[in-house]
Amino acid sequence: MVRPVAMEPAEAAARLRVLDGFVWLDSSAGAERMGRYSYMAACPRVTLRAEGERLAIAPRNGSAREVRSNAWDALARWGRPRRTAATPGLPPFRGGLIGYLGYDLGRHLEAVPATIPLEPGPPDMVFGVYGWVLAFDHLSGEAWLTAWQGEGESAAAEAELDYVEALLSAPARPAGAFRLTRAPVSRTPRDEYCAAVERALDYIRAGDIYQVNLSHRLESEWHGDPFALYSGLRHAAPVPYGAYLDFGETKLLSASPERFLRLEGGYVETRPIKGTRPRGAGAKSDREMAAELLTSEKDRAENLMIVDLLRNDLGRVCRIGTVSVPEMFALEGFSNVWHLVSTVTGILRAGLGPVDLLRACFPGGSVTGCPKIRAMQVIEELEPVRRGPYCGAIFAMGHDGFMESSITIRTIVLHGERLWLQAGGAIVADSEPAAEHDETMAKAASALAAIAGVSG
Repeated sequence: MVRPVAMEPAEAAARLRVLDGFVWLDSSAGAERMGRYSYMAACPRVTLRAEGERLAIAPRNGSAREVRSNAWDALARWGRPRRTAATPGLPPFRGGLIGYLGYDLGRHLEAVPATIPLEPGPPDMVFGVYGWVLAFDHLSGEAWLTAWQGEGESAAAEAELDYVEALLSAPARPAGAFRLTRAPVSRTPRDEYCAAVERALDYIRAGDIYQVNLSHRLESEWHGDPFALYSGLRHAAPVPYGAYLDFGETKLLSASPERFLRLEGGYVETRPIKGTRPRGAGAKSDREMAAELLTSEKDRAENLMIVDLLRNDLGRVCRIGTVSVPEMFALEGFSNVWHLVSTVTGILRAGLGPVDLLRACFPGGSVTGCPKIRAMQVIEELEPVRRGPYCGAIFAMGHDGFMESSITIRTIVLHGERLWLQAGGAIVADSEPAAEHDETMAKAASALAAIAGVSG
């Protein structure tokens, strides 16, 4: 069921954000290649939240219940592909699951002990099952309101679309104010982060690991309208994989530049980022920064290690001989940084689906290091707090087996009245601790600027 819509994404979001479970997968850059489509949805038919072995299932019109279940098993049940009618000419996602997977779900997949103390925070996984989607094609300039319907559900789907169209025709609610109630403070001060880098270098020199991604978290408290903050973030940092996920107590405001996994028609693509420089203050210095990154042996080595790791991960679920690297060390510019990006592709084996692909590759190698399991163990030792949503994935998973996902970096996490912003970088043999800390702050700069801008 499809209806055309004539409205810009920001206008639509201003009207739909008042709905329960509103989500916006927001491609505000890169329409020619990665950021062609944006998606909005709300009022999920069911919302699932996983914490440890507890799974809360909350139907839209019914009582919530809690069961014991592994989060991955629940995702596999709800994300199982179904037969759907082909709809040529429309965006690939037309209804299904939208949500996030926290980094710590990797403990269910790999031998990583849980030694970091558990603190109150967001669930390990939250996703909604969405019946209608507002999809935007940024190349053609077209938009469609689509509804997925099961057998005998056409009347309900029509009613949903009527309701959404009425909201889109109504005046938008103005964004309110947003402010921090205290200044952001890192859980790992600069000297402690540098000491953690030195310890990681000891592991590298001993041959335990080749690379590890170390991060630190800035924490604050907030008050007001989080959509105002997201509006500032998407203006400060246009990216292909922006996202605004409002799951009530937990909200994710993401400006991620990095595709994790895309699956369409059996074709798999991942685009790891490794290698970063800040943008220059002027045209000349900007060109110099870009050239320095392109010719940096250190950054190319970091990138190559992760490409090899992801080739191995994809090889676990892709057809033999199909995993390839069509692009290496591509330079991509964003509002505040340059990145080195590579592309790894493959063809998923018959009988496997998006959750099998996620399980084979999660967490993304670009945010762990290599070898992956040992790097995750080092992260567990050297970082003082669990990562939560950071370095996990934000995803859309269609009923037909389509999936698009991003790495949850450059992401502000709101939980209750608390605000988290985490940033990290790859530590390799020739890393310099102070420079590594500076790189993390460069990555956090756009989010911090957005916070400062809306906080006045």
